Amino acid sequence: MLNKVMLIGRLVADPEVRFTPSGKQTSNFRIAVDRNFKQNNEWKKDTLFVRVVTWEALAKRVSDFMKKGNLVFVEGRLQIQASEKNGQKNWFTDIVANSVILLEKRSVSMDSSISQPTAENAEMPSIPSDGMEEYDFVPEEIEEV
Repeated sequence: MLNKVMLIGRLVADPEVRFTPSGKQTSNFRIAVDRNFKQNNEWKKDTLFVRVVTWEALAKRVSDFMKKGNLVFVEGRLQIQASEKNGQKNWFTDIVANSVILLEKRSVSMDSSISQPTAENAEMPSIPSDGMEEYDFVPEEIEEV
């Protein structure tokens, strides 16, 4: 069997950090994934909001370096859980990330120590600081199961 998901999208909010009772760090964030398609000879855009969960060392790196608006690549597995509240069963879908990669170089505002391009970040495409699109609708955070 195979359960693998790969997505590219922008964080719609800063990651939320939590700790389990046993002390393991977890970080949750949502990304907006756009899909362009043609319908009746007109281009349209559909946006999917996906919740991503990270654990331990990856959760620490995500919370330390990723912020709202960052373009990221997420690779992980699909996890579906059910929760019952007031007799009503609700299903929640998350991506449990194995890796999260920042796809744009850090701007000066994110790290004031960067003054010149280095060999490492010189090849990355330059994305304007206003690259975060505003969405008319961003779903509310889902209750924890």
